[in-house]
Amino acid sequence: MAGWWADARAAAVAEVLAPFAWRDFTDRMLARRVVGAVDRYVVLRFLSTIPGARAGGIGPVEPADVDDARVDALVRTLGARQWRAFSLDRLCAELIAALAAWQADWEAAPGPGGAVEDR
Repeated sequence: MAGWWADARAAAVAEVLAPFAWRDFTDRMLARRVVGAVDRYVVLRFLSTIPGARAGGIGPVEPADVDDARVDALVRTLGARQWRAFSLDRLCAELIAALAAWQADWEAAPGPGGAVEDR
């Protein structure tokens, strides 16, 4: 599926969502499916860097766990937008941008998973 975005992650998410009536999803279910699609994309990209590695039979994308912090971040993003009026291309691009911003904040935060204190 081609779109106006430059981010391959957004294209991968759009490809996963396209067969569904995604506008009928709740904010949380959409967020879970988006995070699941991004995770699959990242794993497949990683495997493609390993000589001789191949992904086996790839079934449907599993939604991310309900307790995944990225899901909560996307639910907040979706709650602040009239996303059902967006095109799929725009929705995926905006959600990838929101995930990137969340990731940057998470990595910069002190504590578990965040920035490491330099001693």
